[in-house]
Amino acid sequence: MKISNNWLKDYLEFDLNADETADALTLLGLEVDDIETIGGNFDGFVVGEVLEVKSHPNADRLTVCSVNTGSETVQIVCGAKNVAAGQKVPVATVGSTLPVLMEDGSSLTIKKAKLRGEVSEGMICSESELGFSDDHEGIMVLNPDLKTGAPLKEALKLEHDTVFEIGLTPNRPDAACHIGVARDLGARIGKSIKNPYEQDEKDAKPLDKWINIEIKDTEKCHRYAAKIVEGVQVGDSPAWLQNRLRAIGLRPINNVVDATNYVMHEIGQPLHAFDYTNIAGKKIVVQSFDKVTEFTTLDDQKRKVPANTLFICDGEKPVAVAGVMGGLNSEVTESTKTILIESAYFEPSAIRKASKQLTLQTDSSYRFERGIDPNLARRAADRAAKLISELAGGTIADGCTDNHPVKTEPKKVTLRISRVNQILGTSLKQEEAADILKRLEFGVKVTGDDTLECLVPTFRPDVTREIDLIEEVGRVFDYNNIPKPTSAPFFTPAPIQSWEKLGNRVRDIAVGLSYKEITTNSLLAAKEENLFSDEKSQITTLNPVSQDATTLRSQLTAGFLKTARYNLNRNEKTIRFFESGHVYSKDQKGTWFKGIREHSMLLLGICGYKNIESWNSKPTSFSFFDLKSDVDAFFAQLGISELISTSATENQKLTYSINDTEVAVITSPDKGVRDALDMDEAAFTAEIDITLLHQMGFSSKELKFTPIPKFPAFEFDAAFVTDTGVRAGDMTSLINKHGGSLLQKVQVFDVYEGENLGKGKKSIAFRLTFLDRNKTLNIKDVEPVVQKIVQAFDTEFGAKLRS
Repeated sequence: MKISNNWLKDYLEFDLNADETADALTLLGLEVDDIETIGGNFDGFVVGEVLEVKSHPNADRLTVCSVNTGSETVQIVCGAKNVAAGQKVPVATVGSTLPVLMEDGSSLTIKKAKLRGEVSEGMICSESELGFSDDHEGIMVLNPDLKTGAPLKEALKLEHDTVFEIGLTPNRPDAACHIGVARDLGARIGKSIKNPYEQDEKDAKPLDKWINIEIKDTEKCHRYAAKIVEGVQVGDSPAWLQNRLRAIGLRPINNVVDATNYVMHEIGQPLHAFDYTNIAGKKIVVQSFDKVTEFTTLDDQKRKVPANTLFICDGEKPVAVAGVMGGLNSEVTESTKTILIESAYFEPSAIRKASKQLTLQTDSSYRFERGIDPNLARRAADRAAKLISELAGGTIADGCTDNHPVKTEPKKVTLRISRVNQILGTSLKQEEAADILKRLEFGVKVTGDDTLECLVPTFRPDVTREIDLIEEVGRVFDYNNIPKPTSAPFFTPAPIQSWEKLGNRVRDIAVGLSYKEITTNSLLAAKEENLFSDEKSQITTLNPVSQDATTLRSQLTAGFLKTARYNLNRNEKTIRFFESGHVYSKDQKGTWFKGIREHSMLLLGICGYKNIESWNSKPTSFSFFDLKSDVDAFFAQLGISELISTSATENQKLTYSINDTEVAVITSPDKGVRDALDMDEAAFTAEIDITLLHQMGFSSKELKFTPIPKFPAFEFDAAFVTDTGVRAGDMTSLINKHGGSLLQKVQVFDVYEGENLGKGKKSIAFRLTFLDRNKTLNIKDVEPVVQKIVQAFDTEFGAKLRS
């Protein structure tokens, strides 16, 4: 956003130089990104008259122009398409230097030259070459009444100015105009601004004989004010107004449109001027349509406007996309005689959505979508009507139609001075803080020795809490004025919550298992999420940034597979990644609020080679059981492995449950999923529901040191013959159940199937490790436990101890 120094001085008297002003604005939170000087040296620039234009004999895109510069007639080669005989144009004569620097930072001095064989003595300039705007599509065409040969600076009444490029943050819509910036700067230097807008809106009779205004969509349009100016003569704006607009990068159009732009950049209220004769039925209707509507905007572009976009309509048709751009069918032209001025308040999110959907941001939408002052519409309309009347010679119709169905009242916020000084580290008195806020046009009332009741002006929608008021005091007081503390208070850190402890612990365990952390996007393309969940359970964004980020993920596997593919394509052989993140799905009950299930999950994923090829070994690919081993180790380190039960399905999916509640699942994405994600290699993923573990009360257990046992462990090997359908995991769980306190570890070390065992039979061999920290165990100590396990196997699985 550009702010003119000369324009600021219309409202505030100050004598700061450019650097001092930039520093003051930056410390106020209006960061100045760039300072530009304009209207400086235009020596050698004159008003020229194009006498003749003919084609260049050696170049299709060039023309040879005969130009009268006042003192002589010269030949100039020009590349602009819009040059024509009879025009008055700005001419840089030989020896003059363009005010705009080249891309490499150097300046360009005009010299007599030959262009494709034709002599060129000077340059016909565009607005961008003069530094007036970014428009470089063609040459600048001047007012035909200007005197040929007159110095350009005098003819256009160009003034020296400094322009500040401010990187405005979205929370400061009040500063998107010159009065807003002047208000902040005045508060800093202790001076009041001269505001041309009357604070009190006098009652005005509605313009019933001129226009009837109906607001059908009051959710998106809170207010709509209209003024009428009749008998106008549309033409060029005076030099002072053109200079003001050019200084901030706007191209002057005509005295009516320029007046509305001037008011918008003066006070921040976007306005629109309609040709009143094109408003059918003397009626304005503010409404949304439930279908896509084709509409031609002022830039002569036919646009398909999405359903539910707010329109300004007359009695027959749409005439503007509300808050974004007017329509070609109601444009102000040279033949326009009566003007209808629109000054409205549109709900910010509605304009933001329309602007993004149309990929069309204008100066108006930039302000509406941030939130303008809803109580300014009437005063801005009055100001614009007066300007148009002065500039175009029209008469303002008596009255103003002002429909205001949704009113916005100023908020009251209490401010404690003790809290101000505690947060800022200052020793401000009550009257000092009150004075600062009054300079920013806050209403201030003393309600106690330590408190102020502040009435927040409606042009500051960002101020809603006490801390916001403290920020206002701090930025105007100047953070550089805050004294350095001589001591620092000791703060006891807040205790870490149980869910936070659990989250930290599971990440530490994953790192300890040699996994590297990744962070992937929580938004996926719809086609990607469709691979893992049903559309009915998916949560989609209303206004996606791109088609690759439309749907909230219901799992972490897609992100892992895409990251693994990226790394494999760059010659990484071993992939061991983990991610801790949230997943989302529709759910009637919900987690935090109704309808949305949001759970924290931990993903462990492996892909590629467990061991890469070397001179003494062959490469070994990861398998399903490598990941199962890590998941088992994860639950063991979390201290809850004895509570876990597992179950498998035929599609190589293993689930982990606690009391019949599934808390984790290991899968291997099938070829269809991998092909859809352009993934060739097999991969294995485990997703562990951390939210469920926390809800079950399994916060992370404290780690305790256990001394190394003095006595040796006792190992007992036993093989059992059972049906091939019996799972080793179920048998392991049964061993743990009956193993007692002496059993330390169970390990499957052999699985065998053969004819000698019988059809449908297999042998599973277990190694049981026993330990007593008080003595050395022998077979007599272990045998009763083993007999108990053998009996349980026989009862549960029909498994027999193999001799």
